Amino acid sequence: MRKFYGVFSLFVLCFVAGYSVIYCTSDQTPVNRDPAAVRNNFDFSHLNGEKLHEAVKQRLLTGLELRKTPAGAGIGLGHFVFVDDRGQKKLACQEFGKVSLSFEAEGVSVAGEKPVMEIEGRCEYSSDMTKISPLFVPIAKILGERPGDGEFQFNEGAPVTIRFSNLPEEWPRTWLLKSVKLLNEKASEALVVESDEVARHLGHPMVLSW
Repeated sequence: MRKFYGVFSLFVLCFVAGYSVIYCTSDQTPVNRDPAAVRNNFDFSHLNGEKLHEAVKQRLLTGLELRKTPAGAGIGLGHFVFVDDRGQKKLACQEFGKVSLSFEAEGVSVAGEKPVMEIEGRCEYSSDMTKISPLFVPIAKILGERPGDGEFQFNEGAPVTIRFSNLPEEWPRTWLLKSVKLLNEKASEALVVESDEVARHLGHPMVLSW
């Protein structure tokens, strides 16, 4: 009986050791980098030219989500797969490293110019790869600061940079989304959804109220 337990223990030990080696040396999240894992209705690798541009812009905007919390608001976008200029199938966030959202204040102007807010952060996709992870705007913290043109950097959680220009003496409380950009800084390329396209694809104004 003692011999049996010894053999059994050795078997368990070998199994655990072998599993540990496989676990440590394998890719823990291969699905998170595999464009083939994205649902077909978000896969635009069969498109090119103007049809591709239209499809990805629509996907970005129709996938837009605004989530508010007591501390602020998170703004997420739709994610997608496409084929780059080299014919390689890619996830959007593999090609474009940054997301930029531009807002204009509603009902306010300074010297004839609308106040502008630009929110910029990393392009990171969600676990199911159908969403670009939200950029979080810490509204409560911003309202605690004195209004003024300039830049805020927030590093709690995912880093976000927020820039303001043409600000009045008090913080504007209603902001309208004017443009969306995905930026590839290495290649100096950008995918831009302009103001009229934002309105067309959303079908309504996207309002961020403070």
